[in-house]
Amino acid sequence: MGEFFDLISSSEVSFQIFLIISFGFLLLIIKNWIIKFLTGITKNTTNEFDDIILDSVSKPFSYLIIIISSLLIFDRVNLYYNYLDSFEPSYFFYSIFLILISLSLVKFLDKYYENKLFLRKLSKQDDPVVVEQTYEITIRVSKIIIIVVTLLILMQEFGLSISGLLAFGGVGGLVVGLAAKDLLSNFFGGLMIYFDRPFKVGEFIKSPDRNIEGIVESIGWRLTVVRTFSKNVLYIPNSAFSNIIVENATRMTNRRFNEVIGVRYEDMDNIPKIVTEIRLFLKAHSDIDQTNAPVVYFTRFEASSCDIIVYAFTNTKDWRQFLEVKEGILFKIADIISANNSAIAFPTTTIDWDNKLSS
Repeated sequence: MGEFFDLISSSEVSFQIFLIISFGFLLLIIKNWIIKFLTGITKNTTNEFDDIILDSVSKPFSYLIIIISSLLIFDRVNLYYNYLDSFEPSYFFYSIFLILISLSLVKFLDKYYENKLFLRKLSKQDDPVVVEQTYEITIRVSKIIIIVVTLLILMQEFGLSISGLLAFGGVGGLVVGLAAKDLLSNFFGGLMIYFDRPFKVGEFIKSPDRNIEGIVESIGWRLTVVRTFSKNVLYIPNSAFSNIIVENATRMTNRRFNEVIGVRYEDMDNIPKIVTEIRLFLKAHSDIDQTNAPVVYFTRFEASSCDIIVYAFTNTKDWRQFLEVKEGILFKIADIISANNSAIAFPTTTIDWDNKLSS
């Protein structure tokens, strides 16, 4: 402690330390004034990126001034006591600057995510939950990349060979990749869902390839949770969606009415009038999409019926409303057939007893 006070009492060294501290405080004051001046300008702009950038670089620049001042003071002290035989402050400046730049980038990413700027430019088809999760994982990966690259550059700067580390990391990555093959497959499957967006939370999906049918409750990085109509829960690995066909029923524009109505053979003469009346009824129906003209035709002779195809699209996408519309159409078709002294056919077998007895 006595040596330290002896150092302070040295007029030359104490004057140099005083100048360094004074200059450091002056730089901090100038920095704060510049930040305050720029903040006043950015508050009047509609773009919030400039506010985030200023907030991200403010503290790192203060740290840079303090650390550089401390290194210069230590250099002066070291010249007096020779704590270190070879101490060069400029040797650390690059590393410190690199670290602070990395911290600024990491803080910028954190602030960008905290302000949720990416949620303000969503289209109607975008799910805010999915978009937020996508940005969250992207920012996390970006931060990891920044930290790893900074560490590798610092190791190289301090004379450490990173070639061996990279080689070891490559072998280690191969081993980890083989051991966690399914986990990584599900992770990249989750990325595919987030970026391609074949479905989102709350949508109804089904797959003809797998026994999957229900409403999506959540999308994770390993599993997607689907609630079936029977209220069971399906936990589906994300990797499964890269190999199957997925039908998203929620995104349909219309629901389809597709029925084949069978009329008895003895009512064959009435079929043209029945077809015409059904066609006119559908064209006048307010719940039928008229941009896709309804299709009503007598199509074929079956074993027990003369078949009429009725094909149309409803305006509603809601399943319950569609069932109500479908029910009303079927009742009306039955009334039309009955009004024309005809009946709906059902499977029958005719036995010719006269020919059978004579044989």
